[in-house]
Amino acid sequence: MLRLSAEAKVGIFVFMGLLLLVYMSLRVGGMRLGREEGYLLSVRLDSAAGLDKDASVKIAGVEVGRVKDIILEGHKAKLILRVRPDVKVGKDFVAVLKTSGLLGERYLELLPGSPNAPYLANGEEITRVMTYTDMDKLINILSEVAVDIKSVTASMSQAFGSREGEEKLKNIVSNLEEITVSVNAVIQQNDEKFSSTMTNFEDFSSSLRDVSRSLNALIAENKDDLRAGVENLRRASVKLEEAMDTISKVAPEVKNTVSSIGSIAKKIDQGQGTIGKLINEPTTHDEINKTLTGINSYIERAERFRTFVSYRGEYLFDAKDVKNYFSLRIQPKADKYYLLEIVDDPRGYRKTDKKKIIVNGVLTTTKVTTTSESVKFSAQLAKRFDNLAVRGGIIESTGGAGVDYYFFKDMVKVTFEAFDFDKERGPHLKVGANLHINNYFFVTAGYDDFASKVGLESAYLGLGLQFEDEDLKYLFSNAPPVRF
Repeated sequence: MLRLSAEAKVGIFVFMGLLLLVYMSLRVGGMRLGREEGYLLSVRLDSAAGLDKDASVKIAGVEVGRVKDIILEGHKAKLILRVRPDVKVGKDFVAVLKTSGLLGERYLELLPGSPNAPYLANGEEITRVMTYTDMDKLINILSEVAVDIKSVTASMSQAFGSREGEEKLKNIVSNLEEITVSVNAVIQQNDEKFSSTMTNFEDFSSSLRDVSRSLNALIAENKDDLRAGVENLRRASVKLEEAMDTISKVAPEVKNTVSSIGSIAKKIDQGQGTIGKLINEPTTHDEINKTLTGINSYIERAERFRTFVSYRGEYLFDAKDVKNYFSLRIQPKADKYYLLEIVDDPRGYRKTDKKKIIVNGVLTTTKVTTTSESVKFSAQLAKRFDNLAVRGGIIESTGGAGVDYYFFKDMVKVTFEAFDFDKERGPHLKVGANLHINNYFFVTAGYDDFASKVGLESAYLGLGLQFEDEDLKYLFSNAPPVRF
């Protein structure tokens, strides 16, 4: 039966982890080493607040590119977009800045236009932009509306809240009642005239019948039409009378409604009820503003929170083995982050002790070096000042500190670490540099433990992978379900 050594098991585990991370990087977006594919477009926004470089560019909720750069041009933010070569963007597309959910990241959404519109070429600009109202503008609008409501209620209170206003309302209702009585009288008078007109028509038809048979026949043919017309007039007068009766019945209800409106306006002006307190009490308005400001501040802090998961393997030329790092970086702010690492060091942790032994009958003292566990851990707190970052805490299971300096928009990082300050072996000093090939892959090289007094110094060269929390969400949301 084949038995594997501890070193062989660790090597197999690291190799499987590297294959898994390569698979994850390919699943995230199909990124390739070297030059990025796609063509460049630009768009100008009044504000790009909350939008970071490398943010998603989406069409219909599907990612089609990334924000390559954000620059200030005049008084507007100019975004440089890299769009996949298989996606065509029309000249009538509309760019709008959106947020993924309530606490999600900001991204750029492209709203399609006409399918027959010509496409934008490499380097051209999206000219149509839509802007959504933010929370601060909404608060200002609500404040203006509250002021308008207060002025309207004050006017209503002045107009109807006094005794003179009540007298005016009573006069209006009395005038309406007098108008309805007059209309009823007019209708009754017209009804009698219509009846008299019918009688005259009948007498006139009888006279014509005596004068001429031909005229009599003609009148007989049109008699039914004339009667139908008169009947329609009578029906119209009846409906008009019913309408006036309805107006008479509604008049008291109108009076009551106007009185209720005056009472409500008076209570609001006196500060009674929720609306009255909102309009008349400044403290209520201030509390609402404070609450909305706190919510807005919380959302901004959540949008700035980022998490990175990474792995790097450093091949030590002196030890002829790989030193592995599994890292978790939690970044609540742009200038502050926490770094947690698990380190698999093939050289292990070496400890030198003095022991007394007898050689040829003589008691002598000698140094004995022992090697303990190879798995170490790090926990550091880092603070960044522009391009310089200072960190400290536990480094590879011992106390230490480090300094990082960034170049070329964080594409290159030069780092120096000092930890494990042992007098016998000397402090563990390490210097190196990382070069990011793209958003996921980076190359690392440097010199490890170069001040060692026991011969552990070694140059190294390695490769690393890095993923952000948004990449991991995309990866696991698209992974097939596991069935048991």
